[in-house]
Amino acid sequence: MTKKTHRNGAIATAVAGVVALAAPAAVSAQDYPTQPIQATVAFGAGGFADTIGRIFAQGLSDRLGQPIVVQNQGGAGGNVGATRVANEPADGYHMLITTSSIALSQAIYANLEYDLHEDLTVIAAPVTSPEVLAVHPSVPANDLNEFIEWARTVDEVTYGSAGVGSTTHLVSTYFLDHLGGLDNIVHVPYSGGGPANQAAIGGEIDMIGSSNAVYPFIREGLLKGLGIASAEEHDAVPGVRTFRDQGFDLEAAAWVALFMPAGVDDAVIERINTEVNAMLDDPDVQQRLRDAGVQMHSRNVEETRAFVLSEIDNWQNMVDVVGVEVQ
Repeated sequence: MTKKTHRNGAIATAVAGVVALAAPAAVSAQDYPTQPIQATVAFGAGGFADTIGRIFAQGLSDRLGQPIVVQNQGGAGGNVGATRVANEPADGYHMLITTSSIALSQAIYANLEYDLHEDLTVIAAPVTSPEVLAVHPSVPANDLNEFIEWARTVDEVTYGSAGVGSTTHLVSTYFLDHLGGLDNIVHVPYSGGGPANQAAIGGEIDMIGSSNAVYPFIREGLLKGLGIASAEEHDAVPGVRTFRDQGFDLEAAAWVALFMPAGVDDAVIERINTEVNAMLDDPDVQQRLRDAGVQMHSRNVEETRAFVLSEIDNWQNMVDVVGVEVQ
C-alpha cells in the first residue's frame, strides 16, 4: 500500500468516506462471533493501550461469548500494530487496540504502510486520559515553571515517550520546545508507555510524558507530577495543577480506540460498539476504569467517527506548530 499525502480537510473527507461506506462483508453479524477474536495492542505491555485494552478485551469476551486473544505489537508510535491489522482479512476476527497516536500519525508520518481511510474502520473510542508531565523525585522541580528554570541550568534535558510519533512525544515536545522555549532537549523514545515510565522511575531520563499509566506512580511518590493537560485537576492525581493554571495554554488527552480492517460488516461494527457501551454501564468495569484514571464516554459509531476526525485535526494543528515529522 502507498501512503497518500493528507492534510486536515482531505483527511477528514477521506476517513469519513471509508468509515461510512464499508465494503461488502466477509462475515455476517447474525451468528457472530463463532471463533476467538485476535486483538493486537499497538504498544508494549503495561502502558495506556495495554491496560485499558485488556479491560475491554475481557469484558467483550464475556459479552460476546468468545475469547479475545490479546497480543502486543509495539513500535513506531503504534503504527507497526496498525499495519499488521490493516493487512488482515475483513472477517471480523482481527481487532486493533490503539491510542490517539493513530490520529497523530496522520499528521507526522510521511510514509505510513497503511492508509487509515482505506484500510481501517473505527468501532469505539470509550475512554480518554489527560496527558501529564512527570519527573523523577531527584529532579529539583515541583511544577512546570520550576522545571523550565532548572532545565535552563543544565547542558541537556532528556524526556521519554511511548515512541516516536506518539501523543506523549508530541505533548512533551510542544511543551518543552514551543511553550518552554528550551533548545537543549533530547527525546528518548520507547516501545510503549510502560517501558518509558519505568525508565523515568529508574532515573534514566529527566522527564516523562504519559497519561493514566503514570498516575499510580505519581500517587505513590515514585514520580513527581508537574502538570496535567486538562481543563480541571484530575482526582486520579490530586494536587497536580493544570497547565493553564501554571500559565501554559495546553489541553490534550490520550484515548484508546478499537478498530477493525475496513470492509467488516457494518452490523458487526455496530454490535461491538453496542457491547462496549454496555460495558460502561457495568459497575465493575466502571470501577476498574476509575482505578485506571480514565474518563468514560459512551458514543455510537457515527459519534466515534466524528470524534476521531476532530482529533486528527487537533493533533495536526499542534504538529503544524512544533514541526514534528517522521519519514
